[in-house]
Amino acid sequence: MCSFLLCDIAGFSDAARVDPVRVRVRKAMYEGLDRSLRGAGLRLDDDCYHEDRGDGVMVVLPADVRTDLLLTEVVTRLRAEVRHHNEAASEAAQMRLRVAVGVGEAESDGRGIVGTALTHAFRLLDAAPLKEAVAGAETGIAVIVSRRVYDDVVRHGRGLVDPGDYYRVEVQVKETSDDAWVMVPGGRPVRPAEVPAVPEGDARRAGALPPMAADVPMPMLFRMVDDMLRIPSLRDEGGRNRLVRALSPAIAGAVPRSGEARADLFGVLQTCLDYPGGLQQLLQAVQGFVGESMAVSRLEQTIAQSLLPAADDAWS
Repeated sequence: MCSFLLCDIAGFSDAARVDPVRVRVRKAMYEGLDRSLRGAGLRLDDDCYHEDRGDGVMVVLPADVRTDLLLTEVVTRLRAEVRHHNEAASEAAQMRLRVAVGVGEAESDGRGIVGTALTHAFRLLDAAPLKEAVAGAETGIAVIVSRRVYDDVVRHGRGLVDPGDYYRVEVQVKETSDDAWVMVPGGRPVRPAEVPAVPEGDARRAGALPPMAADVPMPMLFRMVDDMLRIPSLRDEGGRNRLVRALSPAIAGAVPRSGEARADLFGVLQTCLDYPGGLQQLLQAVQGFVGESMAVSRLEQTIAQSLLPAADDAWS
């Protein structure tokens, strides 16, 4: 019985990276992971079984290592390692890490490690909600934990673990269908489905957007769509599906969906404009998924500009 820690470099095979850059990023991942494990009294090469995965690494921890240490001391240090690397790296050499943590039995067959829990951890590492989380994480790292890790460690707040840092997601990867929990180190995300809708009449009191104008000029709508397309998770169909599900049932049910990202987002925006408070719901859902970022700030500014004429009349 042991813990598994799996790391994957997001976008490792991106065409913008040349092989020398990939070598540099891999080196940074390994060195950062080794230094992070030392914070828990471990050395990657001496104390842990690990296998290279090309764009990542699988680490099997000794059975006596507490899982809560992985989620706190190791992950916190790994976040710092990612930040230090990215501060000195070119755009092509930026590193974003997806991390999965699982627990269970593992057995060596002489050529590698075999175990149902380990296979499940790899499914979590490839889950769309984790990819969306790391794409929007300003810290460049996102962590997903299995149901067992959540039930045994996170839910009880063992050690320095804060259960409020995690939110539940649905995982659908190959034959795996299960719940898991995601955490973005350095942030305390609000699950979009839990964001309450703000009625139009309450928007001013909440310090949010001014009253909404139904007839936003078409060029401004296209600018909003462009801003939303700058948010990586909204370019993905799964990310847009989750965004729509975070809206009120009346709005979500009226959105004309499309498989093409631009047309899909245009339909979402147009529908939100038809409902009082709809645009406010949309912004809250985006903020819940992505948090504070330049892309979200740009979207907010565009929406505010589009509403200024109507706001002047309504607030006078």
